[in-house]
Amino acid sequence: MESPGGVHQLGSLVEEVQRLEELGRLSQGERAEDAELIVRELQERYARWYAAALSALPSELYARFQGEYEGKYPINPKIKHFVKNPREKWALYAKVPRFFKSHGPWQYPLASSFLDPLREQKQLLLLTLGRGAAEAGVLGVLDRLSRISERLAQGLAIAQRESRGRPGIRLEDEYDLQRFLHALLVLHFADVRPEESTPSRAGGSYRIDFLLKRERVAVEAKMTSSSLGAKRIRDQLVGDIFGYRLHPEAVGLFAVIYDPARRIDNPRGFEEGMSSADPDFPVRVVVAGG
Repeated sequence: MESPGGVHQLGSLVEEVQRLEELGRLSQGERAEDAELIVRELQERYARWYAAALSALPSELYARFQGEYEGKYPINPKIKHFVKNPREKWALYAKVPRFFKSHGPWQYPLASSFLDPLREQKQLLLLTLGRGAAEAGVLGVLDRLSRISERLAQGLAIAQRESRGRPGIRLEDEYDLQRFLHALLVLHFADVRPEESTPSRAGGSYRIDFLLKRERVAVEAKMTSSSLGAKRIRDQLVGDIFGYRLHPEAVGLFAVIYDPARRIDNPRGFEEGMSSADPDFPVRVVVAGG
């Protein structure tokens, strides 16, 4: 996930593209007396921008971003060659037919060697910015669910308590837990879909307890028992995480484990071991003791 500082940096890098485009145009302008200063500013600003952009991009986008800089000389020169010497004259300019002269007398045309590849680099930054915003949104939902679940045991204790001669709710198994959790979720989220199935793959599918439709987060509830201890729940969660990735509308998973008899000896270790910050499918697990 991008930190708030990282998102701000990406936004600043995207905004800087406009100034780089302007400097690129001016560097091939008619005012030759200003050209040296303009070219020097372009070289310095682009070098700083390029280094900062690479540090902000995810590694899987490096090659595409660098390709727009490196190009392939002399077949397809790009930013590297343009920035080095934007005012290098095209040796064959005077000898070629007029229809070849549309980009002017320069060895490295402004549009194809600088503006077009720079805009491609900008799109990669925008892609990263969009990913960061989406990921931050999912993690925010997981944080919210974590806060709700940390008080789950307290809420269940109140709901099960007899009051004024009237019995409390039953809580005998996971189905009872899911009913309570469903009621809790609809107080906090606008569109809660129960029992969503993943697409069938390899002869089977996985059933999600709940899907927060707008937030695109799957929610799973489990309850320990004499026959369902830490090891079996861990094995189930591993399968769930694999299966829930197949759901076209789920981009993250939240799992709450209600452990009334405290059968999980190390709940914080269990949470850390099962949770994941994978940017493609983050997982958060909370153990709520009895």
